[in-house]
Amino acid sequence: MKRIGITFSHRAWPDDEDNQRRIRFYMNAVEAAGAEAEPMWLPDDGDPDGEAAERAARDFDGMLVSGGADLPPSFYGEETMPNAGVTIINLERPAWEAALLKRFLERGKPALGICYGCQFFNVWRGGSLLQDIPTQWTEPIIHAPGASGHGNIRHTVRILPDTHLHRIVGEEEIEVVSSHHQAIARLAEGAQTSAFAPDRLAESVEFSDAPFFLGVQWPPERDPENPGTQRQFAAFVAACG
Repeated sequence: MKRIGITFSHRAWPDDEDNQRRIRFYMNAVEAAGAEAEPMWLPDDGDPDGEAAERAARDFDGMLVSGGADLPPSFYGEETMPNAGVTIINLERPAWEAALLKRFLERGKPALGICYGCQFFNVWRGGSLLQDIPTQWTEPIIHAPGASGHGNIRHTVRILPDTHLHRIVGEEEIEVVSSHHQAIARLAEGAQTSAFAPDRLAESVEFSDAPFFLGVQWPPERDPENPGTQRQFAAFVAACG
């Protein structure tokens, strides 16, 4: 059975039920698509020599970068904006993911990024982010629950033809769950956006220089009965070896 490694912000299974449930969402989605899912926990020593990343790239058939907190704006050459609600992720995580991603792609193995993972792919390749959608985007729709009082946020995304994502999903418009306050600003060189929200915000990033190197801004793992979710994970697993 194919083995998919998934990155998280923990060194081991967390004690609290909320984080356990979030992790299981990803693992269940991968397993429903017919693969074995295993966490690639943060290494205790930070993996300074890249040995743990090399082993993971050798042993797993693909990698999934899950959702998380925010990348430091300094990663894309900006200072943190006041009142942008930026919550910085544990910096060991993007360092670990950068080492993993480099080695997985060198081996031609698929990489799927979700929410933070989509943003990480774009920044890792030299792009930038909107630090806060409500602050920086003109007439945005609601993309995340929060102070607005809205609960489970859903909206449509338009998928561009002749893109990898369109070939996977097979539809020009799908409904998705949404839970993010940041988004892609400047696309990385060589990247393409294949999906847009109704307010014209980019909802995906994909790269043509790898067999499967795709990020989506929405969390499909939280919407397991959605045919679009099922096709995304099925295509990812199918590309893994």
